Amino acid sequence: MIIEDLSEPELALWEAFPAARPVDLPGTPVRAAVIAEMLLGARERLAGQTPGMHLSGALITGRLDLSYAEVQHPLILTRCDFEEAPVFTGAHTGLVDLAASRLPGLHAADAVIGGGLRLEDCVIDGPVQLGGAHVSGTMNLSGTVIHADLAVQADGLIVDRDLLCANAVVDGELRVVGARIGGTMTLDGTRVGRSGGCSLTAEGIVIDGGLSCGHGFHSYGELSVQDARVGRRCVFSGARLSNPDGIALNGERLAIEGGLLVNEGFTAEGEVLLRGAHVAGSLSFALARLVNPGGRALNAPLMEIGSGLRATPGFVATGEVFLDSTQVRGSVNVDGGKLSNPGATALSLRRLGVTGRLSCSEGFSADGEIVLSSARVEGSVDFHGAALSNPGGRVLSLWEVNAGGGIDCCEGFTAEGALSIRNSRIAATLCFAESTIDGELHLRGVEAASLKIGPQTVLLGTVDLRHTRVGVLDDVPGRWPARLLMNGFTYDSLEAPLPVQERLDWLAKEAYQPQPYEQLATVYRRHGHDEAARDVLLAKQRRRRTGQRLGARLWGYLQDWTVGYGYRPFRAGLWLAALLLLGTVVFTVHQPPAFKPAEAPAFNAFLYTLDLLLPIISFGQETAFGPRGLQQWLAAAMITAGWILATTIVAGLTRALSRQ
Repeated sequence: MIIEDLSEPELALWEAFPAARPVDLPGTPVRAAVIAEMLLGARERLAGQTPGMHLSGALITGRLDLSYAEVQHPLILTRCDFEEAPVFTGAHTGLVDLAASRLPGLHAADAVIGGGLRLEDCVIDGPVQLGGAHVSGTMNLSGTVIHADLAVQADGLIVDRDLLCANAVVDGELRVVGARIGGTMTLDGTRVGRSGGCSLTAEGIVIDGGLSCGHGFHSYGELSVQDARVGRRCVFSGARLSNPDGIALNGERLAIEGGLLVNEGFTAEGEVLLRGAHVAGSLSFALARLVNPGGRALNAPLMEIGSGLRATPGFVATGEVFLDSTQVRGSVNVDGGKLSNPGATALSLRRLGVTGRLSCSEGFSADGEIVLSSARVEGSVDFHGAALSNPGGRVLSLWEVNAGGGIDCCEGFTAEGALSIRNSRIAATLCFAESTIDGELHLRGVEAASLKIGPQTVLLGTVDLRHTRVGVLDDVPGRWPARLLMNGFTYDSLEAPLPVQERLDWLAKEAYQPQPYEQLATVYRRHGHDEAARDVLLAKQRRRRTGQRLGARLWGYLQDWTVGYGYRPFRAGLWLAALLLLGTVVFTVHQPPAFKPAEAPAFNAFLYTLDLLLPIISFGQETAFGPRGLQQWLAAAMITAGWILATTIVAGLTRALSRQ
């Protein structure tokens, strides 16, 4: 370099370089070639001093090209205005500090930057190319404004410490696919992306110290951390993601060693995709708002959550919340949440596994169906106080659920639509106390420790209890609806067994089936109410009679009048006593003549009447005396009545004894 060719500002920089003294040249042109030559050894070192380039405020003319160069000195060009984009492609440098400068771009692919890269508060009107670069210190883009379709291209970037990009404006895509960050990656307060495109593309990135896209962060387009690995925790608290009709957050197979915070005012317009993600800590959606009408607001099947899922308070989702095959260690809490997907599934929890409880209570509401099937919840399933609506469809489908606690639809629970629980196992109480269900209630094939229907329960549609088994039926018979299906419904005991007439009215709500009567009678006997059990079985025979043919009905009426189908045996005694009295009086007044007067025993009207009424036992009176005229017709009637009474008594007693 010829010293005489240097301008006065360049000469000042030449003199300052050996000691790395700062030079401030506001608005003064300095040739990029002069800077490059000094960095590459044109300026000799001075003994006892450390050289370096420290320039502020200058206009850098020409291109600063250090491609594949070995630069051992720090490069500090702050508040400078670059005429052309600097080139560091493949270079090995120390610290590069371009803070608060204006650049038309930056080319540093495959560069090795040994002391950190500072680009904070820059204005960059072109792409920043850092693909394959290695920054051994911190890379700082905080406060920087970048305008380009592909604003930052840093695939394969390695940053040994932190990548800071807080309060920046990245007007285009920030792409760090396959990058490795040794510290934290911070984008709090940053605006990134353009509508309809991609914002942050960080697929396969590894961030050892955690990712923070917190308060003030705004993403336009798809933000992708698919297949990323994040140490500590991943934070989207207060962030806003906007990609309507598309994917707002793509976290497929995202792995986080700590918690995932999508809370504190987080808003997503578009789908939040977390399929197959693994969160070792907790997942929080408290005060989050997800909007994707007609689609999936939260698409998170096959997730593994190590310390509970919390979406309370204030969680709002417009569109389906899809959590099929997700496994949660701890509890799932959506208390107070508001889900809306009218006419479709609002919350899907097929094959869900939860080691704690599942709670959708305390102001929770859903417009659309909630599906929980083939699921295992080791704690309780709570919907108390929830408001579910899906007119014309099902509001809640719990199929093949294994609950280690109870299922609570009490304390103000309301459902506008059908509620279906099928083939489920419930270790504690299935509760509908103080609930209102404006639709059918299907409880088929359910096993529960108890079933509770309270005095304030309102059931407006058909209730199907077929093939359900409960330990204790704790209900108010009058609160059941007008139509019940109970064939195969079994229970071990009744919390309030009497009065029996209320139970009979309860059984009358269903078309005749014998099993519900047999079941109720069995439970009454177990309680020690044998008379009530006989009342139930008598009512069963009377209802059974209504569907029989004429002959069978007449025979049934006869059994009912005479012995109450065997459950009223005292009636036979009354009939016999009445006939015995009648016969004794008639035959005392008009003694029938003897067949053989010389051989006949003394006539006894009482014993003669007994002989007529009892078809098997003989007292020797009927064979010795023969009535005439009207007495003969009376005798024939008594013989017929005796046979009928004997037959009905035997049949009735046999039936009664077989039930004991």
